[in-house]
Amino acid sequence: MPDRYQLLAFLSTGAYFAGLALFKSAASSMPTLEGSRPRHLTRTLLTSKRWIAGSAVIGTGAAAQVMALTGLRLLEALPMFLAGLGVLLLLAVVVLGERLTPREWGCAALLAAAAFLLLRIPPGSRAPGDIGTPPPLVVAVALPSLLVPCVMLLASDRARRGAHARPLTGVALAVNVGLLTGANELMLRGAASLTDDLGALLTAPYLYVFAVAAPLAMGQLQIALQRSRLAVAGLVATATAKTYLFLVATPLYGEPWPSERGRAAAALALTILAVAAVPHHEPRTEPRDRERGTTIYVLPGRYREEPSDKPRPDGCDWFDTPPKPAP
Repeated sequence: MPDRYQLLAFLSTGAYFAGLALFKSAASSMPTLEGSRPRHLTRTLLTSKRWIAGSAVIGTGAAAQVMALTGLRLLEALPMFLAGLGVLLLLAVVVLGERLTPREWGCAALLAAAAFLLLRIPPGSRAPGDIGTPPPLVVAVALPSLLVPCVMLLASDRARRGAHARPLTGVALAVNVGLLTGANELMLRGAASLTDDLGALLTAPYLYVFAVAAPLAMGQLQIALQRSRLAVAGLVATATAKTYLFLVATPLYGEPWPSERGRAAAALALTILAVAAVPHHEPRTEPRDRERGTTIYVLPGRYREEPSDKPRPDGCDWFDTPPKPAP
């Protein structure tokens, strides 16, 4: 297995997460984003210099991923993609100061174990870049993966906040983003097989479907990062995307199935379990001032308690805790 292609696969994921960190830092200065307001969403994103910089970094990661897939089979690249989650946790915990619960650390450990299992599976004998799938079939398979997340976002993007609402971690949005990202990576895998023939690459639909699907993914990603922590959104979206890529691209592109089916099944089960085990609600914060009651304000990954008689700020979830009853 060429080491330089392994390094490219790892760096592509690292660049992707660096772009996500820029998206996250841009989210605090943006107004509330909603999928049901596409014009407002587009205008807000395109006028944010930090968001545009993050998009450029993610685009660099996508180019690196195409280069990596020209020399690696999908089964060889997946462990490197999952290993990049270490960069995500470093950015989220050290740079952004996010805190993970023990359960969330456990989910990250499950993904690390899945990457280790995949790394131990011997590669197949098929050439990495040789695929014979008709491009229209690839597009037909990818289209539902683009439409379903958008419909789900519009269906669920309704009033969910209130005085007694518990803040969500953003798992559902992250799964949507993961499906869109997986569909984009499906297109990149097809494009990687045509890098030696520029004419064939330009006439194939891969890059054009990617050009439509990538903005959809980045728009939903920004909404997810505004509502949840980078660590949670990144872990769930990445695990979903790589699971989709493995299950769909392997039969579609004629990739060799793992020679050790039991180990591959265990890795797949660990990945699915990691996504399923991520908490759907942020942990409750115990109020410090029970004599007069407090209001707990929930920002992405942060909490603040203030006396209930103070004005409530905009742009965050909140819920009241009642005063302690008199003895």
